[in-house]
Amino acid sequence: MASHRDYSVRVGVLRGWAVLGVSELNAFEVLSISQDLAALTYFLGTLFMALPIPLYGVKKWGPKMISDGIYSTILVNLYETILYLVSVIGNQLGTNWPSYMNWLYELLANELSIFTVVRGILTIIGFTPLSVPFSLVLTFLSGFITITGTLIVISQLIYNNVGLLIALGVLMLSLPFRIGRAVGGGLMGFAIVFYVGLPLLPAFLSTFGVNVIQDFSTNINSLQALNSLLSNAIPDYIEGTVIMPTAYLGILTSLSLGVGSAIAGGYSRLPIQVDFV
Repeated sequence: MASHRDYSVRVGVLRGWAVLGVSELNAFEVLSISQDLAALTYFLGTLFMALPIPLYGVKKWGPKMISDGIYSTILVNLYETILYLVSVIGNQLGTNWPSYMNWLYELLANELSIFTVVRGILTIIGFTPLSVPFSLVLTFLSGFITITGTLIVISQLIYNNVGLLIALGVLMLSLPFRIGRAVGGGLMGFAIVFYVGLPLLPAFLSTFGVNVIQDFSTNINSLQALNSLLSNAIPDYIEGTVIMPTAYLGILTSLSLGVGSAIAGGYSRLPIQVDFV
């Protein structure tokens, strides 16, 4: 069974990967490549339109690739404006990343405290019929700790690399023949929606009266006190770290898919209609 320190080390390592995993990439270097790809797409489009052969299957790509090149260039030049708008929208909705991260770490600390107490009791009573429910509780707590740690990693990834994720989305949109358009729009939608919406998770839980940050005392003097602790903590964590966050992340995912589709253009059309006569 993993100890309090083991889980802390794991979360620390995962957090380090989230911060350092893609930090070597520079968003503006990615945008520079995107600009080159957009130009390539544009000139390939003009080449296809100028081909002196009546092959509709080839020539039809001309207008599409010209419009794709123009659209990708617009996105490259609007990169900083997009970041600014995301920040403004987040401020208007009450997005506060430092407060949100503190909330996550406080939640993790509470879970680890309860885990340590229950594990200590299990060590004292040994392997007896009474230890079965404690083992089950430890299994639940291990799951809660894993979920919270994963949420911390995802949050750190988005918070530290939102600009890079948007730039990578623009890069995918700039690829010729629209081979990366869906992925690019999805990346941009994911970065924008989750950067704005993820820190609002505590407010979402509070709206439904769910409070997972509680002072569960670790001073257990009787079985009655232990029963009170577990009867309050476990149901609250099931609701507040599994059920409600899953529903909220589902909402954010749906919104990000919608935003990504709007950016990339649905039904094989770009958001900006460009006609060529």
